[in-house]
Amino acid sequence: MKKKTFIMICLTVIFGMVLGPLQSVAAAEATWPSGIYPPPATGSFTSLNGVFDRVSTDSSMIMNGADEVGIELNPDATNQAGSMWSKNPIVDLTKSFKLEMPMFFGNNTISGADGMTFALAGTRPSAKGNSGPSLGAWGGQGGIGLKPENIAAQGLQNSFVVAIDTHKDDMDQNADYPGLNPNQQYIGSGYPGQASMYAIGLPLYKTQLKFTPTTQEPLQKFSDNIKDNVSNNLWHNLTVSWTTRPTGGTLNYQLTYRSGSGSKTTPSRSITWTKDQIKQIFGTDKVYLGFTSGTTSGLVLKYKEPHVLGIKSLADFNTVKGTVTLKRGNDNVTETTRLNIGDKLTYDYALDINNLDGRPWPATKIVLPKGEHLEYLKEDGTAAKAGDTLKIQVMIGSTTQTVDAVVQSDNLSAVISSDKLVLPKNTDSIVKFSLPAQVASHDLVSDQAVTDGAGTLTGGTPVKDYKLINTVDQTNNVKYVIAANPGELTLEKVPGFYFEKLGVSGLEDPTVADVINGIPGQNPFPVTSAGIDPTQWLNTLGRKTPAGYDGFISVKDSRPTKPGWTLSMKLSPFTRTEGGYVLGDNGNTDGGKAQIVLIDTNPQAQLKVASIKDNGNDTVVKSMPAGNSDWDLKDDSSTAPITQALMSIEKTPSVHGGKYSSTATWTLANAPQ
Repeated sequence: MKKKTFIMICLTVIFGMVLGPLQSVAAAEATWPSGIYPPPATGSFTSLNGVFDRVSTDSSMIMNGADEVGIELNPDATNQAGSMWSKNPIVDLTKSFKLEMPMFFGNNTISGADGMTFALAGTRPSAKGNSGPSLGAWGGQGGIGLKPENIAAQGLQNSFVVAIDTHKDDMDQNADYPGLNPNQQYIGSGYPGQASMYAIGLPLYKTQLKFTPTTQEPLQKFSDNIKDNVSNNLWHNLTVSWTTRPTGGTLNYQLTYRSGSGSKTTPSRSITWTKDQIKQIFGTDKVYLGFTSGTTSGLVLKYKEPHVLGIKSLADFNTVKGTVTLKRGNDNVTETTRLNIGDKLTYDYALDINNLDGRPWPATKIVLPKGEHLEYLKEDGTAAKAGDTLKIQVMIGSTTQTVDAVVQSDNLSAVISSDKLVLPKNTDSIVKFSLPAQVASHDLVSDQAVTDGAGTLTGGTPVKDYKLINTVDQTNNVKYVIAANPGELTLEKVPGFYFEKLGVSGLEDPTVADVINGIPGQNPFPVTSAGIDPTQWLNTLGRKTPAGYDGFISVKDSRPTKPGWTLSMKLSPFTRTEGGYVLGDNGNTDGGKAQIVLIDTNPQAQLKVASIKDNGNDTVVKSMPAGNSDWDLKDDSSTAPITQALMSIEKTPSVHGGKYSSTATWTLANAPQ
């Protein structure tokens, strides 16, 4: 039940007188420093800033100013064992990737040695490996009494390598050297920490690498001859890719090498691992990326060469995580949270882009969905419509910039498409922003469970889509319940009245004599407005609504079930403003002398709506049956409609002159009577 109380100005009595309201980051190719090594082809290498750290002091990053643009596993010196590894396990074997690596082996075509490896390892090595033919990865060269298990223990543990071997040694007896006088270089693959990788050659107990898989050795390992000498002062390209499959994945590798006769390739090799084999090899599916190398000393010739490489792109190892949290106040919204009309909400977004690559990472598009019963809010607090632009303050690290999000034509999402959101190279960037929203008005008669998408982030080079994650349940959805609309029963307007009489010269204030003699009204009450005799009533024809009051009665009912309602009114006794005299006989203060009749001037309606005496008793003005809702009582004026009313007053000989008023109390009950 709701009540509103208003002062109703009702009567003036006269005696002789009238009493009465990212910074944009430009993309640029990495450049090679001038100096000891010729540059690889432009675009074939990228900045590696902060991704790798050396394990061996024989290794170093190749710098161009502040940029790390390549890796020198070892200089052109003997007895080197290069080792350079990613600081973190950046290779996720549950995701596909491709690496292209330009490689340089110096210009020692006769005594160049010994080669370098591409390596993956489940644990990051803490010390460099063996030099010489071990290439910093394989186990040692053997010894009396040693077994394959002993050699494997000396090798790179929990690992797989692709080795480019540039000098034939005792370890390479099983490598692919076909025909007469072949080039004694090969590309091979295998598992340095696995005993199945090694054999012991007799009688000198020299280590021999085993490349040909057998049925007893299910882990595949290959060896392929390189037909032209790659220690020729030219850059060559090793490509390694990994394709995930439901049961594991397949690794492919191939070397493209250059010589005076043009470019050639080694056979493309594919090695498939099951998930169990991945665990057997690495112990994990998150592995480190590394490179190793080795050179030897010789009695006559110095078996040495530099081992240098670059990486075309690390983009496939970028990690992109985006989250959203829908909140009401300080509370997270869950799938059981009931959201009511008008609830203020906030979508909090956080994007973590760990860009390992040497090119900036453009966030080209961010789609921010919402449900049909929610609406985004603009800066001024009003609801956004389709086509509106929302100004969003985006924090990148410690800097803030403004980007635009456009509400889409279906009004179910806003989209950020901005060239401003370009994140720096070789950097882990945290991007945060929020979007205010509210529950819109609706007519749902029962609670409705809702599942919205959490959103998508599109960006990078090449461009990829990343689904955002709801922090509440770690899914790609935002879930909640839209509570049924209980609706609202509202007494929106109630009028104030100013009554006058129709005199000879028009409308005027009644006199004391009029009240002494009484203002009788009409009995029976007229059926139509044409039957009203204005000389028998005080009336509101002057349309004088007291300042601060409404002109007419208005009830609004937005309850979906429309159960009906009752509006009642009671009048306090009319009382003289000065002195407190109550309109009555000889000091009687019970009232009841005056009666107001509310009328409906609509020709299709019943003229008399209700009669209310000024005795403090409740009188039903309107009982709205179930199935109906709103009601206005007003005349047909298009500019300032009012509720029309008439007043009668019984004879009151003891009336005092002055201004009289009565308080009207309106009661709106939520059911019909």
